[in-house]
Amino acid sequence: MCSRFSQREAGAVYANQMGWGQYVGDPGSGPKYNVSPGTMPMVLHRLSGEPAVSRIFWGYSPRWHEKSPAINARLDTVLRQSPFWKPVLSRRIVVPVDGWFEWTGEQGVKQPWFIHPKDDRPALLAGMTGWEPGSDDHPNHGMTIITDDGAGGMVDIHDRRPIALAPDDANAWVDSGLSVDDALLLLSTPRPESEFGWWKVSYKISNRNYQSPDATAPI
Repeated sequence: MCSRFSQREAGAVYANQMGWGQYVGDPGSGPKYNVSPGTMPMVLHRLSGEPAVSRIFWGYSPRWHEKSPAINARLDTVLRQSPFWKPVLSRRIVVPVDGWFEWTGEQGVKQPWFIHPKDDRPALLAGMTGWEPGSDDHPNHGMTIITDDGAGGMVDIHDRRPIALAPDDANAWVDSGLSVDDALLLLSTPRPESEFGWWKVSYKISNRNYQSPDATAPI
């Protein structure tokens, strides 16, 4: 799964990774080194037609859902267009991250790891949302990140991973003119595990309020 990630860069850096010279929005508020569910991370989208950078609540629930909002969407349920996800399959976003955190070990002494692209360029994670311009910050209008089974060495850290798209696929993913069926095909070609590295980080990041720049530093 993906339950924490880092967004240390400005929106312009993430937009540049998509090849967007111009875009709508200025989310501001500075870097976030330890982004957790229930907060407002930056996302890249074209929900109003133009390339845009916005902040959207992390966690999604349909109006009929009475449990906690979902922060991740399993790829198998997305591909079969389950009733939970079908309403947002056409409302596709990209969540830009410098990397994400996973934990290993026993409860109470779990070791956090930071997983990141080896080239140090942002990873572009496939996501979906119930949000539209003007929506309030509510789980009905929140966003989720799509995850799939881990593979290769990364499975030693966690058995699931977010789907990171190459820039061209990420641009196609947020294109509202692309059909749902064609968009879902993009999820079959994520960046491979070989493009990522990982290292242990401080136990301090297990506290969601820890926002020091050293949150992603190796120990």
